Amino acid sequence: MKRLKKLSASIALTACLMAFGASSAFAQYGYGDTMRTAEVMHQNGTGDYFQSWVPLESLTDEDWYVIDNSFGSWDRNYYVLLSPPFGLDLQLQYVRTDYSDNIISIQYLNQNGTGLQEYHSGSVRAGEKVYYRVMPVGPNDYNPNERYKFEYRTTI
Repeated sequence: MKRLKKLSASIALTACLMAFGASSAFAQYGYGDTMRTAEVMHQNGTGDYFQSWVPLESLTDEDWYVIDNSFGSWDRNYYVLLSPPFGLDLQLQYVRTDYSDNIISIQYLNQNGTGLQEYHSGSVRAGEKVYYRVMPVGPNDYNPNERYKFEYRTTI
């Protein structure tokens, strides 16, 4: 009887930890998969630094990040840095929108090659948003077990 209680307590504890404490195991699925659900790096004067470590889980997986200055009163200078895992080639796309969320600029950045960092610096104007999309370049440029690093930092 005592053994059964310990076993049930262990199972209940494991279930709770998996459901509530281990969000990183579930965080990648649905993580910033569209512009609408983009991961917020900066919003209207808050957040001078952001860092993310997530994998791309499939060839069609993509992760979106946003610098939201839609209600800001001044321009915000920044840089972003994408560090792919060894052997993977990741693409960084830049999308700028105006105060009405109309796309006013799209660029594919750097394209440095397999395993090399992608870098972009710029300024997001008051009333605008800047999105970054991370995606695999080729059919073998994703690995659900390898995480890329995406970093944002405000500059002077």
